[in-house]
Amino acid sequence: MTSSTQHSAILAAALARLVQLCQSNFQIQLSLSQLQQNAAYRDAVLAELSELDDNPLQLLIAEIKQLMLQPQAEPAQAPVVQTIAQTAVPATAEPRGNSTKLWAVAATLVLCLGAGAWFVTNGSPASISTAKAQTNTTAPQATAALIRLHGSNTVGEKLAPALLEAFLAQQGGAEFSWQQQAHANERQVSFKDDGKTQLVELHAHGSSTAFKDLLSGKADIGMSSRRISLDEVDKGMLKLGDLSKIGNEHIIALDGLAVIVNQNNSLKALSTEQLAKIFSGEVSRWSELGGADKPIVILARDDNSGTFDTFNSLVLKKFTKTLSAKARRFESSTELSVAVSQDENAIGFIGLDFISYNKALAISEGADTTPIYPTRFTISTEDYALARRLYLYTPTSSSQMAKDFAQFAISEQGQALVEQAGLISQNIKVEKTFPQDNAPASYNRYAETGQRLSLNFRFNHGENELDNKGKRDLERLIRFMEQNSGRRLVLMGFSDSTGDELVNADLAMRRAKVIETELVSRGIAVRAVESYGEMLPIANNDSDAGRERNRRVEVWVI
Repeated sequence: MTSSTQHSAILAAALARLVQLCQSNFQIQLSLSQLQQNAAYRDAVLAELSELDDNPLQLLIAEIKQLMLQPQAEPAQAPVVQTIAQTAVPATAEPRGNSTKLWAVAATLVLCLGAGAWFVTNGSPASISTAKAQTNTTAPQATAALIRLHGSNTVGEKLAPALLEAFLAQQGGAEFSWQQQAHANERQVSFKDDGKTQLVELHAHGSSTAFKDLLSGKADIGMSSRRISLDEVDKGMLKLGDLSKIGNEHIIALDGLAVIVNQNNSLKALSTEQLAKIFSGEVSRWSELGGADKPIVILARDDNSGTFDTFNSLVLKKFTKTLSAKARRFESSTELSVAVSQDENAIGFIGLDFISYNKALAISEGADTTPIYPTRFTISTEDYALARRLYLYTPTSSSQMAKDFAQFAISEQGQALVEQAGLISQNIKVEKTFPQDNAPASYNRYAETGQRLSLNFRFNHGENELDNKGKRDLERLIRFMEQNSGRRLVLMGFSDSTGDELVNADLAMRRAKVIETELVSRGIAVRAVESYGEMLPIANNDSDAGRERNRRVEVWVI
């Protein structure tokens, strides 16, 4: 990244901290997009916040003002904003007597900003995020967009802008400027390339729109937080090619659907069945789950969202239930997360990067499986029950630039940007694993002396062929071992419980041997290959999704 881009990213992160501090300490909701894109709005907000007697707030305001004064600063439309967990300012108690001044500040801002207002939780004016501020909604005159990315809000909100700017800079682009378009969740970036102004279009209305817009010719690249369905593959086969094939399907990141509740909620864990009952409305009070005798407020993403598609598939459909008609729906994960933080009775589901000041619950597949929290490692290995993959889809006839961008996204450089955007990259990490009471003795010996890598190889039912992620993970594993030549690998095969136990153990061994053969043929030594068959399931075997997660080859290093 250029120094100016780095500066913009630092300023954007500082503004994000300001939004979170105001929400957590003063119950004031600011619009991050307006702070980034509208100088008049930003100046008015900073001026009024300066009236509040709060030391952390004033230090942060001073930092932001200093960044704004630096000569290389650009409009703060940086594509990478640090995760809330990384940027949060510790909460401090509100100073005694500050409430009156807070309301005075809020009232002044209402007068200053007209259509914009502050949101205070005990019933004050509407959120400033609804203000029709003076934002640049018209792009510079230029030719048609070089690339049009449509689809997932999860991919499009932070990750896609980060990848686009880095990729275009690598191709010689400079002077990037993001413009908000007339409709929500629609942006475009203009940049200079050989003296010409070029455009890239980014529309993030939900995963389903990726495949609709690819088919209609409105998009060049589809962004999705779920895998394309068989029906969508069939509809696009003639015009787009087989989008399920490895040349057209690009797994660019991993994410976890975190189930969040307010920090003041005492609940720690739920099973997927309990989740289904909650979100369908069958369980309607927290007291039914051991909590307070208060109503459960259900918050959910909208129907176009891949986040909702994933939750619907992994939770509701699994138990033949539908979302309660009483659920409040959100197009934005950020807005949903803020709503949970403001309501002690609320529960919702969002991507891992949007947990913010809420509490994520541990999730189990049922009585026979241990509740697992959504962490970067449990999502990397896809052990967590609500882990998911994020995708780009490029038709077979895509332009060279579209294909180059997809390849950049899955490269090591692209995956580093995935981490910066708060998602889970596929670059391999190593983590210590501990012995388990119900594990075989040989497994526990490896746990005592070895470490587990942050990837699992998975296979289709009854087959020895790797899925698309596994094929690319194999290349990543080979690069990892070339860089760590002193380590030796142990491969552990596991199966689902469908069919005969001995047949499953043999199938688990054969799948592990597939990986061994690929590695040995490239000069990578494998110390041992083990088969544990149906043992140590990480998911229930009563659903296709659960059985697929259990059919895995774990990779360890000694």
